[in-house]
Amino acid sequence: MGIPNTPDLKQMLEDESFSDLETERNMIREEARNNIQEFDMARTKTDRKVGSHSSEQMQAALDLIEKGKSIREAAKLKKLSFTTLYRYYKKIKNNPEQANIRLVPNYEINKVFTDAQEQTLIAYLKESAYLFYGLSNIDCRKLAYETALINKIKVPESWTKNQMTGIDWLKGFRARHRDVSLRIPESCSLARATGFNKFNVDLYFNNLERVLIRHPQFSNGTRIFNLDETATTTVQKPLKILAPKGIRCISKVTSGERGTLSTTCAITCASGIALPPVIVFPRKNFKNHMLHGTPPGTLGLATPSGWMNSELFPEVMRHFIQHSCSSKENPSLLLLGNHESHLSIEYLELAKTNGVTMLTLPPHSSHKTQPLDVGLFKPFKSIYNACMDSWMMRHPGQPVTIYDVGALVGEAYQKSMTPTSITNAFKKTGIQ
Repeated sequence: MGIPNTPDLKQMLEDESFSDLETERNMIREEARNNIQEFDMARTKTDRKVGSHSSEQMQAALDLIEKGKSIREAAKLKKLSFTTLYRYYKKIKNNPEQANIRLVPNYEINKVFTDAQEQTLIAYLKESAYLFYGLSNIDCRKLAYETALINKIKVPESWTKNQMTGIDWLKGFRARHRDVSLRIPESCSLARATGFNKFNVDLYFNNLERVLIRHPQFSNGTRIFNLDETATTTVQKPLKILAPKGIRCISKVTSGERGTLSTTCAITCASGIALPPVIVFPRKNFKNHMLHGTPPGTLGLATPSGWMNSELFPEVMRHFIQHSCSSKENPSLLLLGNHESHLSIEYLELAKTNGVTMLTLPPHSSHKTQPLDVGLFKPFKSIYNACMDSWMMRHPGQPVTIYDVGALVGEAYQKSMTPTSITNAFKKTGIQ
């Protein structure tokens, strides 16, 4: 018996049908390899879906089945899950003698805490946030676990292993209590947290009331002023930009690494007027060209550090007296902080001679009692930063210097110190 003729291996590889078969096999291998890689990767845990049907809806679907409809048809008509309806149908069919069978899921059976205990946890979380000692997600989970231990509540094994509740419990807890949300807190120093108290604030408003009684002309707000300083640097914080996805690092050019600091002193009136600012430049001697682009009447000063000090503040007081037209016949009230640069015998004599009554704010409370800090400096700095960012776009390859700060401050000052913003800031602090 002879051996049948078999095609040569080279001829098989060149055969078109064999090539198609090999291509298909390679595709199957590639797909299987991808499936194995996806299986090995850590799976993202999805939120568990819970039932949302009512007992009336389920009962209506069961009635349709009794009338001859199939389970799938009844589920489609009543917009229910086929498997859910099938499970309840089997439950009733296998227990014909049992009455009042529950037709909705009983999630309460796995609930760890009672409503009263959860309300106690919520009250504690709120009170901690009010006292500036708010709890994070991890702290909340640990607190709930300790609460369960103290009350001898049965908890899952994973809670005991991790010494805290699971992330699923926290998601459900937050979903049940919508009045609590995850927030990013602002940093507050211990001095501010303890300095802003009822005694200091009451003392400040009592002094303000005595001043208004002594000078009734202050009550309409046209002679009440607020003065404060803020830092303006030559380096901007880049704004958000549109960029392609998938790139981990997106950069934008800034003027420098740290920049040079100047001080801008703003003066506003409760009637909605902003007096010309004072800018302190980081130079030994002041030059007039540094004020290029500033609002008319701006006072320019210079110190090596760029900060305000007690030697320069008398010049600021003369600037205020000139533009506020203060005198003994036309007195004014000036609200300012307790910074050491505001302590000078010369400026106190100037204020007394020109009818300026000064009322200092409570220590470490300017974030609540000073109009400039409450409602004006934040928009001013945001606009100043945007102006500097725009300047960098218009002058590619050039850094911002202190000689450009005046124009940037002038543009931001006029856009932020609007009458509406000023009057609202005074109202927010309880002065008007």
